[in-house]
Amino acid sequence: MKHAAKIGLLPVVAAVLAACGGSSGQTSRPAGSVAGFSALPAACYVTKIDPTNVNATITFYGWPDNSPPGNKIAHPVLHKVASGDGTYCNPTTFATEPKNDAEIPYGIKIYVPFLEQYFIREDDCTHSGPHRGHGSNGCSGLWFDLWIGGDKASIPHAVFWCEDHLTPGAKVQVVLNPQDSLPVENAGPIYQDAPLPKGSCFGTPEK
Repeated sequence: MKHAAKIGLLPVVAAVLAACGGSSGQTSRPAGSVAGFSALPAACYVTKIDPTNVNATITFYGWPDNSPPGNKIAHPVLHKVASGDGTYCNPTTFATEPKNDAEIPYGIKIYVPFLEQYFIREDDCTHSGPHRGHGSNGCSGLWFDLWIGGDKASIPHAVFWCEDHLTPGAKVQVVLNPQDSLPVENAGPIYQDAPLPKGSCFGTPEK
């Protein structure tokens, strides 16, 4: 959400990856792999870490309430900018506060059951966002701020409506290090500019 120094995929994350491309149990490395890395996208790998369920606060941020407005992220891992389609191999960017770095390292994947989508840590929460939308809230405790989408042509009100519309009123279950076989609903950006003028929120036009 808010950008600082850039780093790549952490070695500790890469070290626990095993090649996917079939079942979750497939562990053979493809040709061209070197020291735990391969020619396949890192996101399309299955971790050997057991999934863990946690209860966490969920909010959303997008182009207008990023800090600064736009799609820049603090720690690119899979994407150069905030993006993703919510699938296992292309999880969407999320942010959390730096205090969570030990438990929620850059590159970790999560699965949010009420959205039925996967996300990947590539960004940090701060309190420096605009005073509109959820991006201005920062994060406190176990809190995941999920990238919702948008671009420079997006109507800020429509993006904020989508954020508010989807934000749960209480903590919800989140899966850390999820398996690759969980269902994905409405793959693609959560917020999209079409249909105009107000766009759509997770496949639903603004009311």
